[in-house]
Amino acid sequence: MRNRKRQNSADENANKSNDYAQPRLRLWFLAVGVAGATLEPASPDGARERDKLRDEQPSELTKGAVKVATSDVILFTSPKAGSGAAREQLPRLAEMLAAAGIKCQSIACSHTLHSLVAGRRETGVSQPTVIAAGGDGTISLVASHTFPDTPLLPMPMGTENLLARYLGQSNSAEAILETLTTGRTIRFDAGQANGRLFLILATAGFDAEVVRRLHLRRKGHIRRLSYLKPIWQTCRAYRFPLLSVTALDDAGEIIHQRQVGWAMTFNLPCYAAGLRIHPAALGDDGTLDLITFAGRGLIRGLGYLLGAASGLHRRFAGVEHRQVTRLRIESDQRVAYELDGDYAGRLPLEIKVLPRRVTLLVPSSKFQVSSQDENVS
Repeated sequence: MRNRKRQNSADENANKSNDYAQPRLRLWFLAVGVAGATLEPASPDGARERDKLRDEQPSELTKGAVKVATSDVILFTSPKAGSGAAREQLPRLAEMLAAAGIKCQSIACSHTLHSLVAGRRETGVSQPTVIAAGGDGTISLVASHTFPDTPLLPMPMGTENLLARYLGQSNSAEAILETLTTGRTIRFDAGQANGRLFLILATAGFDAEVVRRLHLRRKGHIRRLSYLKPIWQTCRAYRFPLLSVTALDDAGEIIHQRQVGWAMTFNLPCYAAGLRIHPAALGDDGTLDLITFAGRGLIRGLGYLLGAASGLHRRFAGVEHRQVTRLRIESDQRVAYELDGDYAGRLPLEIKVLPRRVTLLVPSSKFQVSSQDENVS
């Protein structure tokens, strides 16, 4: 959080020009609308609202799907995620698993989780399926403490639940049990940012600053109104510092450099409010999709948001896309970055792709496989 003196200075500058203040206010209303449109916990029938992008571009994902039968489950829960009807699904799921004869162990410590799966590997016991009950940050945390061949199943209880929506996975106990017993496993790439795993995206810029401010005041589950104050504070104070983005080859040699005001790296084509920032991103192609916005300032930021809402932003001058396997983002100023919707630190940021790093258990009804694929198990 900026100190009071710096904040007062920002307020004084904002009052000097109505021409500058009005775009700032419009950006705040747009951001509030974007956040309010989708920032709510997933409902038991949330699969019907899943991201249409998954159906539009099946790519090679379904070709590697393998049928799975589960008899051993670890239920990993995030104490901050979920409320009300969503969390009520947890004891119901435990009851249904017991009735189905599926052994289940509930834990909430990532280090305990790693010890359990590592112990199985050392003794030659097959990996259990890990249900990650929480938001997108929870499934990324679980992935970072398990192995590439450990089947992971997201049980969406966060705010955005981008990965679960992409996969068409509801948080109802019935839907989770169905996926456990009839689902398929699919291998996905992951990204690594400063040593930390992410499955969906990594960004540096305006949205990461909003997430940082929310992180500082977060207590428990995030609700729709939780974003209002951080968005307002960011609109008033953020100055879009210059970012230096460098694409690297596998040997660390520079491929491309660019100075921008906003940078986003996607592993999957998912973003808040259903914005199609990069709808062509694929989670199994061995690359990450980098999109950068050269413009700086609130007026440009407003234009980019409006362009993203209409799907036209990629045609704008100053917007550039490239596929990368490694990149570096730096700045002379203190700039936040976020991973899968969680504040993760300040620049500099080193990112690389980890091909086929994660195994996800997905609903069979959403990913059709051939008979040859079914025989793989």
